[in-house]
Amino acid sequence: MKKLFNYLLMGSLFFSILSCSDDYQGPIPFPTLIEAANEAGLTTLVASVRAFPGLEATLQDQAAITVFAPTNDAFANALRTFGATDLNDLVVKLGGSQNLQTVLGFHVVPAVAFSRNLNEVNIFTTLAGQQLRVNSTPGAVTVTDAAGNVARVIQADVQIENGVVHVIDRVLIPSIELPKPNLVEAATKAGLTTLLTAVTAVPGLPSALLSAQAITVFAPTNEAFAAALAVFRAKDLNELVIKIGGPANLEKVLGFHVVPAVAFSANLAATNSFTTLSGQTIIVEKTGSTVSVKDQLGRVAQVVAADIAIANGVVHVINGVMLPDLKLPTVVEAATAAGLTTLLNAVTAAGLGNTLLNANAITVFAPSNAAFTALLSSLGFSSLDAMVSALGLPAVTKVLGFHVVPATAFSFDLASGSQMVPTLAGEMLTVTRSGNNITVTDKAGKTYNVVVADVAIKNGVVHVIDGVLLPTL
Repeated sequence: MKKLFNYLLMGSLFFSILSCSDDYQGPIPFPTLIEAANEAGLTTLVASVRAFPGLEATLQDQAAITVFAPTNDAFANALRTFGATDLNDLVVKLGGSQNLQTVLGFHVVPAVAFSRNLNEVNIFTTLAGQQLRVNSTPGAVTVTDAAGNVARVIQADVQIENGVVHVIDRVLIPSIELPKPNLVEAATKAGLTTLLTAVTAVPGLPSALLSAQAITVFAPTNEAFAAALAVFRAKDLNELVIKIGGPANLEKVLGFHVVPAVAFSANLAATNSFTTLSGQTIIVEKTGSTVSVKDQLGRVAQVVAADIAIANGVVHVINGVMLPDLKLPTVVEAATAAGLTTLLNAVTAAGLGNTLLNANAITVFAPSNAAFTALLSSLGFSSLDAMVSALGLPAVTKVLGFHVVPATAFSFDLASGSQMVPTLAGEMLTVTRSGNNITVTDKAGKTYNVVVADVAIKNGVVHVIDGVLLPTL
């Protein structure tokens, strides 16, 4: 700030020299605003003024001005506050060049006000047309902007050609219409990193949400996603996606949190039924200032941060992940989709369909058609019916039951190495996990590979294997 005294000192010396000359009748040559700002190192302020053609001349042509001039550090802090990388980005974050010009004009009062002339409380109308509050106490001058932020004058009374400059330690913000953040920006600011990761994992979903005309997003916190992982016994988002049935169901879950309309909390009735992007209905209830949402399973989450305005709608942060009806297939539907026709025929012949469909939790090691063909060939049977006829239904039922574990075990739920697991046949099956490879070994010592793992079904999971497992017969 020593440079700011140079002009005052030079002016005083120049006045002393000229006073010795009876011939000089001109005014004391004080610097212009830009000269004083450059000399003081207020380069960001100068760059901001010069970003608008004619603004420098307009300020210079004013008959009288008082400028509250932010330091470079003050502008740097403003960049951080608005999440801007540079002055050009700040213009974008403020909503355009017109708003930046309003901000600059808010720092200029069209009158001269030295600190010694200030009252204890002063209300000035700025070039932006908005009022600025200046407080003066012994040894301190502060300026309060439209948002209630207070700046301190750290160097007062720098005289310029047409007025005075007071250097301040923050950028003053007038009342302006700031652009609303988009959904991604709002979620980032709120620290909803897991939600952002999930949305990004669905191709095309981020752009679809950003380009939507109007949306209301019920956005789960990171803690809400962590709780969902615990419920599904998944260690990360990837495992959760597998357990809910794949990427298509992840998209369905995320879409269940988005309503294609704008609903601020003030617009809500006591009970609201909204159709979500997933095509299913979510219930939103409001009691006083408390807002809650209810999913298809009757689970309830509370809104913990309401009414975060975004460019195309509003975000309400919630403390739970809402689940739609995921419409997972039954074991029969999954086997049909996978083309496991021989297995289905065997299950039908043994009358096990209802047993599998009604089980609370199952893991099915489902032999492929090729596996059954190999078994029939090795036993010398021409068809499944021939084998059933020869072995009898009790034996076939035991064979099929040996492929079913009465618990849900996705591949990543299995411990590394070999483990014995119970089956519906009443005998233990050996399951071995080595990295991502899963094998199963039957009572005859034959080992087969899991060739398709982790097909989620309504009551468990199916793993397709390349052999038929045989219990003790």
